[in-house]
Amino acid sequence: MDRDSEHLKIYDIFHDECKENGFWHCFIFVPQEKQKRLFNLLQIPRKSLNYDGVLHFSEISHKCKSHYPRVRLIKSWCSILLYAIQQQKIYADLYLGHNKNKPIYELKKSNDEKIGARLIIFREKMGHQDMYDSMSGSRKIETTFRMGVKGGTHFLFFDEGIKIGNIYIDCPKKAFEENFDIRNMLDRFKNESNENIFFIENSEIVPINKKDYKEKDSISEFMQIADIVVGGIRTQKLKMTDYPARYEATYPLKNLLEKETENFARMAESRYYKGFALSDAWIENEKWKFEKMHINVNQNNQQKVLF
Repeated sequence: MDRDSEHLKIYDIFHDECKENGFWHCFIFVPQEKQKRLFNLLQIPRKSLNYDGVLHFSEISHKCKSHYPRVRLIKSWCSILLYAIQQQKIYADLYLGHNKNKPIYELKKSNDEKIGARLIIFREKMGHQDMYDSMSGSRKIETTFRMGVKGGTHFLFFDEGIKIGNIYIDCPKKAFEENFDIRNMLDRFKNESNENIFFIENSEIVPINKKDYKEKDSISEFMQIADIVVGGIRTQKLKMTDYPARYEATYPLKNLLEKETENFARMAESRYYKGFALSDAWIENEKWKFEKMHINVNQNNQQKVLF
C-alpha cells in the first residue's frame, strides 16, 4: 500500500488516563472528516441544558444530584459516544438534554449518519506496581500507553488501512516535555504499528492542559469526552455505586462491558463491531498477560431512571 495514498481515512486520537484501581488509558479515534459533525452534536445538549463549563468527571462528587445540568450533560455525551462508535446497522437513542423540564431524545438509525469513531480502553491492573523496579514512572506510563494504543489499533483496524493525524494527550506541555521523549514515543508507535497503519507527514503528539480547554472548541470537547469515558468505564466496571450520580450518568457505557466480544460471529453482526476494545493487562511470572475487560450481564440489574 502506498504511504501517500489519498483515499485513506485520517483519524486524530484523543487520550486521557486514570490512576485509580489500576492505570487506565483511554484513546478515542475520531475521523477528521466527521469531527465537525460530532462537535455540532455535542453542542445540542450543552445548549438545551445551558451548560458551557468544562466537564471533569472527577468533580462529580458523592453529593452531586442526578438532575444537575453537568451530570445530565455527561449522560447525554455518553449516549452520543455510543452512537459515534457504531460502525454498521446504526441504531442509537440519543439523550440530548432537557427543554422546559422535558427530556429531548433523537433516534439515529441510518448508516448514512455514521460517525465511525473508535474507542480503546486499556488498564494495567496493578497500577504499574508489578512492572520492573528499574523502570522510571514515566517509562512505565509510556510503555502501557504504547501497549494500549498499538494493540487496540491493530485489533480495531486489522483489515483496513488508515492514517493517524495528531495524538492529543491530557497533560501540561511543560511537564510532558520534561518527563517524556515525545519524538521517541511517536517514532516507536510508528515503527511498531502494522503495515496498514500510516501517519500523516506532520503527525504530532500534542499535550494539552485541562486548564487550557476552550469553549466551543472541538479538540477541547473531544478531550472532555475522553475524560468522561475513562472515568465512566471504570465506574461501571468496578460497580462504583457509592458515587450515585457518576454511576447513573454513565450507565449507558455498561452496554460495552456486557458485550460478548469473544464470540466473533455474534460481534461481527453487532453495530459496535470494530468500534471498541476494552482490555486488562498485568505481569505474571515475568510475562505480560492480557484479557478482555468484561462484566456479566445481570438481568435483574435495571437502571434507576432519574433523568
